[in-house]
Parts: sequence; structure tokens; C-alpha cells
Amino acid sequence: MKERFKILVVGVGGQGALSAARFLGEAALETKLQVNVGQLHGMSQRGGSVETSVIIGPGHSSHIGNFEADIVLGLEPLEVLRALPMIKEDTRVVTNTGQIVPFSLAIQGVPYPSVEETLKKVRAVLQHLVEVDGPALTQKVGVPRTLNVVMLGALAGLKLLPFENETLWKAITKKCPPRYLDANRQAFELGIQPV
Repeated sequence: MKERFKILVVGVGGQGALSAARFLGEAALETKLQVNVGQLHGMSQRGGSVETSVIIGPGHSSHIGNFEADIVLGLEPLEVLRALPMIKEDTRVVTNTGQIVPFSLAIQGVPYPSVEETLKKVRAVLQHLVEVDGPALTQKVGVPRTLNVVMLGALAGLKLLPFENETLWKAITKKCPPRYLDANRQAFELGIQPV
């Protein structure tokens, strides 16, 4: 692992971006790695843009600057497009292809651009983009709120994280209400499979 490993998690409020960042941070701590987790931008209120960071390695800052993200985990495609300033050519991006019209667009009456057009702009600046049909996978689980766990599974499936998949799963279970444990396990496994 490089000295500092920087993960950016983006989405809109209500998708679980903050929880996903916390799960990654907990997994790093479980592996005895130094980690800083922070919210870079946005409100976690439903519909607002959210950017969170997970920086694994020495240091005290949770800031990810331009062209510094090693991984971007996108829970919403338009939010990945907004994160382009932080993406470099070798950044690995894992994005959900399901869209949620951000509050800022809805209030202005601005139409949501096509997902394909959005991801075409992302592909133009990097080599590695993994697309995950989050809505289809959460539909299989039967619990839409498992999207963040589906996406964490997809990220885990790439074997880029400095800890084992089971360590990440263990971090998820610590914060998961018992009644959702089975659904989240299924979501995590479904996320891993398509990668």
C-alpha cells in the first residue's frame, strides 16, 4: 500500500455515503491502520450532495485535494462527475448507475443529464471505471437502503483495499441493526459478484 491511500465517497443525502465512509474507516482501524474520516462537502439531509473522505495512512488531515483520490466510490453518477477535479488518470472509480435527481437540480427545474452522457465524461479522464446497477441489486435484496453496502461489496470485489473483505463486512455488522443483517449480507455479496 502507498503511504497514504485516499478514498472519496460521493452521493446524495439519504444514500448512506457517510455510513459507507465510516465502515471503511472502521475496517482500517480493525486492521491497525491509521485512518482519518471526514465530511468534505454537503449535508447529509435527503437530496443534498455529500462528499466524504477516508484517508488511510500517516497524517491527521482528512482532506483530499485536486487529483489526489486513489478511489472514488460513487453512490450517484452525477456526484461522480462533480468529483472529477479530485480524479487522476489512475484513480479507480466504482459507481452506481442508478440516478437520484439532486435537490439542487430539482429546485431549479433543470433536467437530469443521461447517465450514459455523465459517465462518458468520467471515462474521458480515467482508465478504470466500474459500473454497478445498484437499483437492480437492491431490488434482488428487497431493501433499497442497502445500496451503500452493495457498493462497498463492489469495491471490496476489486481487491484494492488494504484489508480483507471479511474485515469490511465485520465493520458493517457492528453498526447494522440485527433485523437488517441478512439483507446487508446479501447486498454485500451481490456487490462483490458483478465486479
